[in-house]
Order: sequence, then C-alpha cells, then structure tokens
Amino acid sequence: MTMSPISRGVAVTNVLQQPVNGGVHTSDKSVLVSANDGASFSSSTRRGIAEKKRLLNDGVIDRENTVTSLQIFIGAIMFLFGMVTVILHGVVMKSFTDKDPLGVLANNLEDNLRNMNQGRGMMSKKFDSKFDMKNNKRGHRGLPPKRQEPIHLDEIGEKSEEYWNLRKEYDKKFPPDDIHRLRNTMSRLRERNYTPIEGKFDCPDNPPKDYPHDYPIMDILDHWPPDDTAPRQKIFQSICVFDYITESFKAENYRKAEVPFVIRDDPAMMRAAERWADPNYLRKLLPESSRQRAEYSHNNHFMYWNKPKPHKKPVAFKEPTEYIKMSYPEWLKKANVTDDRLLGVDQDHWYFRLIACGSFQRCRPSGSEFMFDELPFFRPVESLYVVDPMHQMGVHCRFGMKGVIAENHFDASRNMIAVMGGERRYIISDPANCPNMYLYPKGHPSARHSEVDWSSVDQHKFPKFPSVRAHEIVLQAGDALYLPTNYFHYIISLGLNYQCNTRSGQVEEAFRPIRLCGFK
Repeated sequence: MTMSPISRGVAVTNVLQQPVNGGVHTSDKSVLVSANDGASFSSSTRRGIAEKKRLLNDGVIDRENTVTSLQIFIGAIMFLFGMVTVILHGVVMKSFTDKDPLGVLANNLEDNLRNMNQGRGMMSKKFDSKFDMKNNKRGHRGLPPKRQEPIHLDEIGEKSEEYWNLRKEYDKKFPPDDIHRLRNTMSRLRERNYTPIEGKFDCPDNPPKDYPHDYPIMDILDHWPPDDTAPRQKIFQSICVFDYITESFKAENYRKAEVPFVIRDDPAMMRAAERWADPNYLRKLLPESSRQRAEYSHNNHFMYWNKPKPHKKPVAFKEPTEYIKMSYPEWLKKANVTDDRLLGVDQDHWYFRLIACGSFQRCRPSGSEFMFDELPFFRPVESLYVVDPMHQMGVHCRFGMKGVIAENHFDASRNMIAVMGGERRYIISDPANCPNMYLYPKGHPSARHSEVDWSSVDQHKFPKFPSVRAHEIVLQAGDALYLPTNYFHYIISLGLNYQCNTRSGQVEEAFRPIRLCGFK
C-alpha cells in the first residue's frame, strides 16, 4: 500500500515516540527515575550518569532496559544530523525528480531508523553509500551508475492490446507447451552441423583448468576467411554447448566460473525462434510504420563508432558507417537477397537494430519494449541470462544480412547473446590478448575496437597480431552464448539472421589485462 507524504511523516513520528518516562524504560525490576532525580532529558549528563550507576549498584534498574541521558543525548544528535542530511537529500531529489520532498524525507527517516535499530546507525549507512559509489566507479567501468530504485516488473514489457492479440493468435497457432514439436522445429531451422576440428571434447560439470582451449588466430582465419560465408563442417570450436533441459546446472557452474559457453533449447527461446521463423510474424510485429535505427555501409564491414566532438575528432578519422532510420520491411527487402553476386564484400550492406530499454534508465525508448515479452528470459530478474539485474542495459537486437561483419571489439560487461534465426559465426578471444589486438585508444570514436582488418591482415603493420589466440563457434536458432566481461568477439553473418543480447554487470578481475591497453 502506498502511503501519502503526510501519512509517512506521521509514521516516522510514531516510530520516534518510544514508551519512556523521564528517559528510562520500566520493567518488573525497575523504578521510574523522575525529572527531579536528574535523569530527564534536560538534566546534566554527569548527574544522570551518577544516578544510573547508583541505581544499578543497588540492583534496582535492569541494565538491558536502561536508557541513559548520555545515550539519549547521542541519539538526539544523530537524529538531528540525519534530519539535516535527509532534508538536503529531499531538496536535491525535488530538483531532479518528481518526488515530493516530504515523501523523500519520510522514506529516508524510516531507512535511518531501521538501520539504527539494527545497531548500524547513520554513520554505517553513510559508509555503505560511499562503498556503493566506489563499487559503481571502480567495479563498473564504462557502465552507468547502478540503478538505486527497485525494479517494478509489472512496468516492463509491452502493454498494448494490439501486441497481445497478435501473441494470442500465434500462441494458438503454435501451442507453447509442445516441447517435442519445438525441438523438431529447431532441428529444421538448424541447416547444418558443425564439429570441432580436433574432434569431440569433454564438458564436465565444472570447467577444466585449461578451458577453453585456444588456437593461433591466423590458423582460424586461413582455414575459414571472414569474407567467405560458405560453411565449413569442421571449425576451431572449444567451448561447450549445454542442453537447457538436462544440463542447466553445468551452464550455471560455467557462468559462475566466468568462462564462455552456449546454452541451447531453452523452451522460451525455442518458442520465440519458432514465431520469428513464421514469414508473417515479424512483418506484423514490425510494420512499415515502425521505423527503427539501422546502419548502412558501402561494404560488408561494420565498426561501431560514436560521433566525436569537433575539437576531439582524430585527424584521419572517417565515419565507418552511416546511422539511418528504416522499417523492418525495407531492411528485409534489401537483406533477403539470394543472388550472391549482389552480396559481394564491396556491395552495400544494412544492419537493422531494435532497442528495448526495460529498467535501463539511460536509454531512449524506440517502441520495442515488446522484446521483454518476446524474450522473457531477458527480463531484469537474476538468472542464468541476467546476472546483475540492477546493471542490465536493456535488450539490443541486430538483424544481419549475409556477409555482414561486426569488427573485433570487447564490451565492458557480461554479455548474453541469443540467436533467434539464421547463423552467426563468432571468433572469441580472452581479454589477455589485448596487447596484440591493436585497439583504437580510449577517447577514439571507435575505442575498444581492433584496427586490424581481419579479412586481410597486414602483418607488417601489425606484427604482434599473429600472436593472438582464439577459438570460434557458430550460433544457430535457439542458441545463447555467454561472453564474460571484456571478452573479444568478431562476428560474421553467414546468412539472414536475428540476434538479440543483453548485458548485465561486470567482473573486476577482467579489467587487469585491459589496463595494459590503456583502458582503466
């Protein structure tokens, strides 16, 4: 039940009115010390302490039920200090939010009183606040401050009747509880099988010490050049693929160990992949009137960039792509090309994007909040997919056309990447490879990204690059890849595909190797 500001103020006042008489609690063994005995709030502290000692020595007052004037005096000072603090806090909150200052005051007083009753006091709370700020600054590099307000799950997702009527139509068409049908659908959507180049390897309950095995980067690129989307049956795969229904416990262990893995065939993920495979579903979900952010490139390479300030723009910097707006039907018409001659590396390519904000406060809504209903496993609840809900950064979807390459980079957070359709090849590398990656420096518009063109490596210009070690995995419909904090990844779209990811929090230890590259 929500209390009005006045009710909250009265509640706080009632908490402060303790059942005391002359500053001393009573019990079966105690007597009242009146104001004339020198123990009232207005008496001197010295006389009050002496009176207390005399009564204690006589066995008249129980130690556990005694409140001395000194304790009351200290409590009053702490209370006044808290009042000033929370009043100032209320003024600030009034400046930046729509909250009423009296309500903020009441809530903060209640918090202080609760902490004092637990023996912590306001100074402990103040210290905890500093500790949280320190963690936000040092433990979450590159991320917005940790969300302080609680997450209201009933406010997450799509509320329109139009969307839920569409879902009702397709839930009737594809009954969501038929696991056998869902598995058969996934088998049909996965056009081929990929096998590790060194044969099958074990995936025990907990990751082995040398997991995952890595290979020289040039061996991977020579075996399967990035610009070549023709499938290879054998790949340099060394990360485990776990079945959600039978091996989730293994995935949890690998996630806690902060190593990469793939989780496959989560029923909720299979349901979404089945809907998205229907040729009409996404057209209805994303009609012509819904124009979203997209990226355009004159070739098949896409490198993320931020618009630099004029006085900080690097002299030789050229914007690698163009940010545009387009609808899903527009993108699909350009992307759904069957003639490979129109998909050459020097042909135009487009990358379609959707962003669902959810509880992420530093996010501009784009009308895609239904993604939290399409992909309920990405809702801001602690899970295998969302490790730190308070640091979740929304859901980002990228629809790729055949041949699109997202250049090598790292993200300063945990990343869970789900593929709803098509195939994406990921070349993955541990953060320890940072010194050999030739990253654009901090402050550059494409910071965190490698300057090396993996499609045509210039070993004279980048002599240390061949020392990089990596491994690869091809994600298909119903697969989700866990990438720990700061893991490098290079992505190739092997055909038309749909991928969504969410990021949530980070691990401090993962920044040690990144510091060597100038990222602190």
